[in-house]
Amino acid sequence: MGIVPIRDAAADRQFRDACGQEGLNPDDRWIGGYVDYQWTHVRHLLEALPEPVAGKRVLEFGANYGATSVVLALLGAQVTAVDVDESAIEIARLNAKRYGVENSVRLEAIADTTHLPYGTATFDLVTCISVLEYVPAEHLGAVQCEIDRVLRPGGVILVSGTSSRLWQREVDSGCWLGNYLLTIWFNSGWIQRGIWPWHVHLGFGTGYINLDREDCGATFLRTRAAMGASAAKRVALAIAAPIAQRAGTSAGLWMPNISVTLRKACQDKR
Repeated sequence: MGIVPIRDAAADRQFRDACGQEGLNPDDRWIGGYVDYQWTHVRHLLEALPEPVAGKRVLEFGANYGATSVVLALLGAQVTAVDVDESAIEIARLNAKRYGVENSVRLEAIADTTHLPYGTATFDLVTCISVLEYVPAEHLGAVQCEIDRVLRPGGVILVSGTSSRLWQREVDSGCWLGNYLLTIWFNSGWIQRGIWPWHVHLGFGTGYINLDREDCGATFLRTRAAMGASAAKRVALAIAAPIAQRAGTSAGLWMPNISVTLRKACQDKR
């Protein structure tokens, strides 16, 4: 049995059938087991936000199979989740249903994410979990502008798990030098290169505050410990945090998996 209990056995069977039809293993850690993983990882980032997500309007950009959406809904958020992959969205709907949160999660397939079908300042929080590196480089700026548009003034963007071009090894595939190459074939599919940390930090607009710097990185370090970071990694981050602070940035921006929490200014400065 997983960490997060499945509440709808019929929906679970449908989820498994749908995965099988797509050639997916429903017991894979990154498919059927992804909710448990996100509960023990991204949940700590969500719970460390300045305000509880309960009752908040949240956009999950890059829903994949809906794991983060489920975690957000279990924490009380009203979630709208989008992905370019329609088949993934269908599986994500069943995933939400098997965990009993289908009424709190609205999942939509959107082919062109440079134009989101939502009004300006619709959302309180936008999560971008392991997704921005998969946006084609020529579209990334427009996508970030759209995310900025639909986020209300004072709202928060959480970016985590985004492969950084500063590192020689692409974190999702494990491919060496993949971050420095154009799209290449690796094992079972095409991988995208990582992105530069300043594109994450500044790409949504200049009117954002890096919340990871507000307490000199203490919250960031605490969440990494809660997420199960090794002792060696915690020591390295503890050394990096004050250095990054003095440089006007934060340690999470320089990790192989970029992580940063940004608050939008109450008045747009773009």
